[in-house]
Amino acid sequence: MSNKIKYILIIISGLILLAVGVFASFLLVEYLQSNAATSADEEVVEKTTVVVLSRDLSLGDAITPDDVTSISVPVEFVPENKVVTSVEEAVGKIIKTDLVQGEMLLKHNLADPTNNNHDLSFILSDDHVLMAFPATDMMSRERMVQRGDIVDIFATFSQELIEMDEEGEEIIITKSYTLNSMQNVSVTAMILEVITEGQNTSLMGGDAENPKPETSINAYLLALDPQDALILKFLKDNGAIFDIVLRAPTSQDQFSLTPVSEEFIAEFYGLELYP
Repeated sequence: MSNKIKYILIIISGLILLAVGVFASFLLVEYLQSNAATSADEEVVEKTTVVVLSRDLSLGDAITPDDVTSISVPVEFVPENKVVTSVEEAVGKIIKTDLVQGEMLLKHNLADPTNNNHDLSFILSDDHVLMAFPATDMMSRERMVQRGDIVDIFATFSQELIEMDEEGEEIIITKSYTLNSMQNVSVTAMILEVITEGQNTSLMGGDAENPKPETSINAYLLALDPQDALILKFLKDNGAIFDIVLRAPTSQDQFSLTPVSEEFIAEFYGLELYP
């Protein structure tokens, strides 16, 4: 092979190597520019702090420090001026609806039980009404019932009945009945009476923990189905005597009970009724 051909091959090889180097340099520059652009985009993303739930909460629950936490999220995912941004802003508030773990806490889902009107609407869903129920039974006088307790409401009432006597004439008799008028009711809030220096003041609130001796319960606030509220109103307006009994905190059963009357007692204890 002549020297001329060798020189030509060397030149061609050099040109090929130069082209490969230029192409590799081009790819490297593109890769570096792409990474730089990605980093720049990441730096541009604006983030903000929001409060999310650490566990599921139900309507009427009061938020504690263990129930919420703060996280950082892109601003584009946050509703403007509607989200709670600090744990301190959330703690102590009451939630107006059921919320799930990880859900962003929004301001309109919170109520402040310490404001002037005590924000009692927080405990109501769309299909319930709020009813004040008198606290006149022994459990209430002993301050055994607290906000959030699950209770049943027993009622005893009298009813006039028309019966026929031995001579076939109508007579009016009065019979008493005792029944479980309402089951599995949650005490939503309480109306307390505080006696200080000889003066009585009314305090409406949802927390009666550690009640002082001068504090008594005037009434319970119950979120009820409207039909259940009508039943309790009818019994109350017709002179029924009520007693509240506590359930276990986890109890959800509907008890199947037989209303108690004079005839029931006589049959149960084997007694004989005389006219």
